[in-house]
Amino acid sequence: MNNLLVRAARLVTPTGIREGDCLIVAGRIAALGTVQAPPGVPVLEGEGRYLAPGFLDLHAHGASGADFSEGEPEAVQQIVRFHAMHGTTGLLATIVPGLQAKVRRAMETASAARGILGIHLEGPYLAPDKCGALDPRWFLPPDREAFRALVRGCEKMVKVVTFSPELPGAVGLVAEILRMGAVPAIGHTAATYDQAQAALERGARHVTHLGNAMSGLHHREPGAVGAALTSAATLELIADGVHVHPAVVRLVVDLLRGRGELHRLCLVSDATAAGMADGIHPWAGGEIHVAAGAARRADGTLAGSTLTLDRAVRNAARFGNLTLEEALRFVTANPARVLGLEGTAGALAPGAAGDVVLLDANVVVTTTIRAGEILFSTPTGPTAESSRPSDVADCRSNPPRR
Repeated sequence: MNNLLVRAARLVTPTGIREGDCLIVAGRIAALGTVQAPPGVPVLEGEGRYLAPGFLDLHAHGASGADFSEGEPEAVQQIVRFHAMHGTTGLLATIVPGLQAKVRRAMETASAARGILGIHLEGPYLAPDKCGALDPRWFLPPDREAFRALVRGCEKMVKVVTFSPELPGAVGLVAEILRMGAVPAIGHTAATYDQAQAALERGARHVTHLGNAMSGLHHREPGAVGAALTSAATLELIADGVHVHPAVVRLVVDLLRGRGELHRLCLVSDATAAGMADGIHPWAGGEIHVAAGAARRADGTLAGSTLTLDRAVRNAARFGNLTLEEALRFVTANPARVLGLEGTAGALAPGAAGDVVLLDANVVVTTTIRAGEILFSTPTGPTAESSRPSDVADCRSNPPRR
């Protein structure tokens, strides 16, 4: 836990943007406004840049050739380092279906790492006909006892569980997820409107990558998308311009704005191939093809993304005609609310975690700070005297694991 004063920045607070300083003491925000640096506290010059809360990603699989589902400590740290370069200070390690022992090892490994807020289990209780790039051989029917066995020992770290609501036993699974204190999320689903709505009414309160691997909106059968939009559930959106058309982002934003419900929208990366060059790469026991900003299986199926949250913010602001403050909430306050972290994460406010990011006028990350420690700073970005950056600053020179 470090002490740090960020001086002369444009503070993106819950009540608006204002000029001032941000003092972090023992890893938490102690004061905002005009602040004198206490003796011995390093000073980081904000130089008029935006200072926003660190980004929170509810759905990330990997980056730079590393994959959370492999369960390797080195890979976990590589992923965290890469996403920190793009402003993410906390994320859910998203783990896909596989051999149970491998899934458990992946959960245990990720749970022990700094920068990991918890686990997002994307399955294994999913509809095979909406598998996307996941391997349906590992999908299972919902079963409360089997679920308990899967997560045993990791219950406190499992934060979100994605399931298909149309599967027999799904209602009982929702109850078990809630009992554990996690968020039930519908996704990878061919559910009808009524099936999806029933799950949302019984306790499911989050929707995994809205519109992707999901029954779409039809005027006679609104499907899972229709149920999601007409519910009170929070919604993930992959704003890379590939997974969801920019016009759909605008439609979702306009709908939520008109209902006074912009707090429901969370931008996620769904990153698998972020930081990977165009070409064919090994991934999840097969290959992933990266080209034109998209990651696909050989058959053309989208396989996660190359997205990072800083780019998602820029895209969403443009696609949805949003202010910077609005777009930033989709990666800060809104995901914090999903995780029950209001007041402790996702906000520039006294008492909140000292997880912050400096952005230039083009919303490009120049410095990322977690608990008062500088994780990443661009060569031209500000530096703090006597504050030593962590290895994130050097991760560009670290070759991919595979």
